[in-house]
Amino acid sequence: MTEASKPCELCELARTTKWFAQFFEPFAFTVLECDSCDVPMAVLGEHRKSVTADERKVMERALQWVADTHELGELFFDDRMRQIPEHYHLHARVRPRWWPK
Repeated sequence: MTEASKPCELCELARTTKWFAQFFEPFAFTVLECDSCDVPMAVLGEHRKSVTADERKVMERALQWVADTHELGELFFDDRMRQIPEHYHLHARVRPRWWPK
């Protein structure tokens, strides 16, 4: 199997980590724990590289809800998609205390 024909891990979305929530409205996405960096991330329900500003805000609110529920602290949102750049996902990372506001 070539790299181009490999199935997308985020399209398949195997339940190998903790899942926090699945949303279907106003669009499909799932909030789960990233298996690479152990932080909550929102994964778009369809295979595309980007989202609209409104879609990102919805995903950020869902991630903030997870962070608040699990007392993760202050967050910043990171959508630099290093390992799977073809399928949009957004990480919720805990803001280090030394990070300027």
